[in-house]
Amino acid sequence: MLNLLKIMVLLCLMVACSDDESNFPFGTKVNEVKISASTKDTIINVLVGNAKVPIYLAVPDNCTNPSFPAVVVLHGSGGMWKNDDPSSGEMSSQFKEWRDILASNCIVGAFVDSYSGRGVTERTGKWTKAPDNFRISAQFVRPADANAALEQLKQLKFSDGSLVVRAADIGILGFSDGGTALAATLYDTETTPNGWEWTQSFDGKDYDKASGVLPPAPKPKEGFAGGVFYYGGSSGFGYWGTNACNDDANVANIYFPYAPILYQIPEKGYLTDTNLCMYTLLKDKGANVELIEYQNVGHGFDTDENSQSQEARQNTINWFKEILHMN
Repeated sequence: MLNLLKIMVLLCLMVACSDDESNFPFGTKVNEVKISASTKDTIINVLVGNAKVPIYLAVPDNCTNPSFPAVVVLHGSGGMWKNDDPSSGEMSSQFKEWRDILASNCIVGAFVDSYSGRGVTERTGKWTKAPDNFRISAQFVRPADANAALEQLKQLKFSDGSLVVRAADIGILGFSDGGTALAATLYDTETTPNGWEWTQSFDGKDYDKASGVLPPAPKPKEGFAGGVFYYGGSSGFGYWGTNACNDDANVANIYFPYAPILYQIPEKGYLTDTNLCMYTLLKDKGANVELIEYQNVGHGFDTDENSQSQEARQNTINWFKEILHMN
């Protein structure tokens, strides 16, 4: 399915960051990357602020398309790499499976590692607590990584100079913390109320711009076609305003996406209640959102060997085929 001969372009893959560095500017530098006929899997690094963000690019083999749709994939709290080792260039089994699923459907995959270039292995311990967690914030850091991958895909070329990816047909897929980041990536910044102050609250303490909370990444001129949200979080720790389940959410929660979202939600997930409230809130506001709830499974069910996981994966591909103009 994929050419297993890999030429890895590892430009300073492991970038150490000092422990007191807690936020990043959003300057982004993408490079022209050419994919040869014999090299279908490549790791590149994109500069986002002062972090070098590795992106694993997987271009389908044995597809005759002159150009491809693409999907940017955002990992969860456990990171993206097998044995937490980005230097190996080998992704965890979950993402290798998704690489193969996308490739078998003639979709380019771009798997974004938001952690290693910022000195983080997993979102555990201090990385779950403010202000340390601001370094890898799903609300205002990881969306910049996703947008950088979006721009990189638009510039990806075959060795003959032709474009690999159709710019209008790029989707995004996120799991757990990556689902949270997906929602933030698709936030329509043009809908932000005048004078809105970006704040978050952790353990009863409020944080604002002076503490390192940043505004969201600006909406791209040509953004994502849509996204599939697997069991992420919808509260934002107050970033979007009041909780989506509160009675005043229709006016006091500002979240609204610029592109369609398919919510893949487990019945027994610990984040499910808030996600269902957010879905209902968005439907009431007129957003283009869909929901599929999977019975008798919990958080992380994508990696479980059960029928719900397989059903959700097929629903994901079917949904992407529609919004990426593949049918």
